[in-house]
Amino acid sequence: MNRATAGRLVGVMLCLSLVPCTARAGRSKTPTAPTGAEGWPPITQEERDLKSVPQDPEADAVILRTERVGRIVEEGDETVNVLHYHWRLKVLTERGKDYAEIHIPAAKGSRVSGIEARTIRPDGSIVPVAPDQIFEKVVAKIGAVRQSEWVFSFPAVEVGAILEYHYQRVSSYLVFLSPWFFQDEAFTLSSRVSQGVPGGMSYSILCALCPPDANPAISESHEGGWRGQMYSVELKNLPGYRGEFLMPPLREASPRLEMLLDGWKHVQMPALGRQDRFFTDWNAVAQYASYYYENAIKDGRKEISDLAAGWVQGVQNPQAKIAAVLRHVEDDFRYVSWPTVFGESRSVTTILKDKTADNEEKAVLLVAALRAIGLEPVLALVSGRDYGSVNPKFFSLSQFSHTVAGLPRPDGTMEWLDPTEACAPPGFVPWRDSGAQALILRGRQGELVDLPAKNELNTTRYRVTMRPRRDGKTELDVAAEFQGEDAVDLRELLRDVSEDERRSALQNWVQGERPGAVLSSFTIGDLDHYDTPFTLDLKAEAPGLVTVADELLVTHACVLGCYDTTPVPRASRAHPFFVDRGWNVETTVTVVPPAGMTAMTMPPPVVAKSALASLVFSCSSQGDGSARCTRQWVARRNRWPAGEVRNVRTMFDSILKADQS
Repeated sequence: MNRATAGRLVGVMLCLSLVPCTARAGRSKTPTAPTGAEGWPPITQEERDLKSVPQDPEADAVILRTERVGRIVEEGDETVNVLHYHWRLKVLTERGKDYAEIHIPAAKGSRVSGIEARTIRPDGSIVPVAPDQIFEKVVAKIGAVRQSEWVFSFPAVEVGAILEYHYQRVSSYLVFLSPWFFQDEAFTLSSRVSQGVPGGMSYSILCALCPPDANPAISESHEGGWRGQMYSVELKNLPGYRGEFLMPPLREASPRLEMLLDGWKHVQMPALGRQDRFFTDWNAVAQYASYYYENAIKDGRKEISDLAAGWVQGVQNPQAKIAAVLRHVEDDFRYVSWPTVFGESRSVTTILKDKTADNEEKAVLLVAALRAIGLEPVLALVSGRDYGSVNPKFFSLSQFSHTVAGLPRPDGTMEWLDPTEACAPPGFVPWRDSGAQALILRGRQGELVDLPAKNELNTTRYRVTMRPRRDGKTELDVAAEFQGEDAVDLRELLRDVSEDERRSALQNWVQGERPGAVLSSFTIGDLDHYDTPFTLDLKAEAPGLVTVADELLVTHACVLGCYDTTPVPRASRAHPFFVDRGWNVETTVTVVPPAGMTAMTMPPPVVAKSALASLVFSCSSQGDGSARCTRQWVARRNRWPAGEVRNVRTMFDSILKADQS
């Protein structure tokens, strides 16, 4: 097995003779993480004196330590995993102050508490974050589902300051434990994870992308009345997962620890119809997910049958019926996005009532509706291309990002339908599903397969009229046409929102394409006919595109999606290049000079190429005194090794010259 992609599997049996192996974890108080006298791990003199990182001399900040300590305990009538997190960073440059804002997301099946944070100034004085400055922010409220995060900013941040926080998360989901990624945004000196498991429980352990010598350290623990075994791994001197162009998914770039429940003495799992031994192969995973999905479908069969009959009323063509059902599941139920599959679903009755569905429930609802019109679809768990590849020997739900439906064809192949991809035409294969790995659920059987690879056309065309003014600002008229993924994304962004929300979304989009631009007006095309290109016309005013010098106006030839810096750092590339979502962007800019002026010097044409992408740029004078520039930017879906970095950087150096000409 290739360790770079599959990681290392370690089986650990954790049934101690010191306590009875019972269905409960053994009563104990919730354990606390080890800390110093002030409730924090002591700050060493070495941490206080650190001014730079030899392994990353350009680092703006360094994570001194990040740690998670977990123990599975009884809390009331529930067995839970209590996780204590600690994070400590040192600011090395002015840019390092950007790390002072912290976001702690909520997670499905868990709750956060006990957040404390503080700044340690270079002189040793301590400035705590006031409790009333730690806010719970609602990120999304969709139906009865509320997604939130905890947000705060460190005070008194300066170069040389140490920032740290800790908190507790309690998770009631024990089938798999939340993966620990050893890398963080900045260079990390020490990343450590420890997990305590009580007697009677057995977990398989995956240390993916870990060094060969990162063997699990397992010790017996009796702290605070808690009895069991503690599994620990510490990795040091890890490069940051941030700032590199076209990075692989985190799961394919960062070492990570995962733990999967494969046994629990004297505990019965109804989904598998057995006790003691649980997730030992893909069949067990399929059986577990099928059990909960089928129960969700069963509880709502009558309601979905009546509803689906109305969706296809008067429709005769079988494919048209499928398209109608898919469209209603996509459009009538607001999507609640989660990053991981848990193999569970609310009942179809509840989904129909709440009018929302998450990354698993959308497919459950679609399968229920397709069965109601006489078809026999199957469900499949998918690891999206944006999520990472599946380790075939680690039988965990945690490796999947969403659920899809498959319809058998007469020729033995499968038609795959992803209802989490709203605003897509019938038959459209989202880039994250194209060639992705999936586990087909066939009751008690699970089949690991690759979904068909299909490169959908993804083309964006901009037609821009640029009117530079003598006051240094520029009026922009943009006519845009989007096909493929770009059309899907924009329709989803603009469809079910108010006019004010739509304007705000487009203002953000304009500023992303042209920093500093202010939207004046807009007209959007057809949002409902997904099989046609999506069009957008807008007017905006932008600074920074023109320089005034006496009787000359010097304008930039590139207006939208331009590069002002090379996105590939000069340091050595640590990760391969991933282009899992290709692009083809064609921009035509017509520069209309103010009255009495005419276009003069044209920039030279540019052709920039690498294995990853290519750009063709040219400008010419027009007979009416204006100038016209075209820019074609193309990258094909593929993956390239980090060794291509020199060619890719040379390409972007040429693109920079073109975009700044």
